[in-house]
Amino acid sequence: MCGRYTLGDSHNLFRRFHLVEEELEIAGRFNVAPSQHMPVIVREETNGREAANQISLMQWGLVPSWSKDPKPSGGLINARIEGILAKPSFRSPARKRRCLVPCDGFYEWKKEKGGKVPYYIRRRDQELFAFAGIYDVWHGSGGEIIEGYAILTTRPNTLMAPIHDRMPVILEQEMEALWLDIPGADIASLLSTLEIPFPAEALETFPVSTQVNSPKFDFPGLVRRD
Repeated sequence: MCGRYTLGDSHNLFRRFHLVEEELEIAGRFNVAPSQHMPVIVREETNGREAANQISLMQWGLVPSWSKDPKPSGGLINARIEGILAKPSFRSPARKRRCLVPCDGFYEWKKEKGGKVPYYIRRRDQELFAFAGIYDVWHGSGGEIIEGYAILTTRPNTLMAPIHDRMPVILEQEMEALWLDIPGADIASLLSTLEIPFPAEALETFPVSTQVNSPKFDFPGLVRRD
């Protein structure tokens, strides 16, 4: 699974993802946790213009539109890519509401002697990248609206396998537009392709401070080698 990630390089977000410039201040984040609101990228038409990448702040935790009450689960933070189209909570978002989740790394915990040790995983070139995400919009009877997203996961590559049995679906840059634009009727073949984990040789990992265990800690030093 993926339960924490970072977006420290928020200054390059608009350039990297070809976003329409907006007056939106996004602070760097070094310990993003479920239920927090973070930027995701969706494809939308604006004022009758051709569809373009747009940034939207959403809750990390997808609440299905048909759910009666969003509180018990607090939102679904991950979605297994295998069989996603057969799952009631995810099949409609996978066909109609896909997004990019920008980040520059994520955390995972490895079971070792003495307890679980947090590891940080990032690209070797330390560039921004995107998880494949899906989202849904929940409307409450009292007028409440929750826009929430989930990060797709797949089997681990050789780098991740010693740490955890799942890893997030990381998109190659050339696949990002396709993930946003592909018609829902054609999504099954793309999902099969994306089940293949991101290349291990393009990533690096190292242990970090156990301070990352608590969401109250959120500062650049968390991603330093412990």
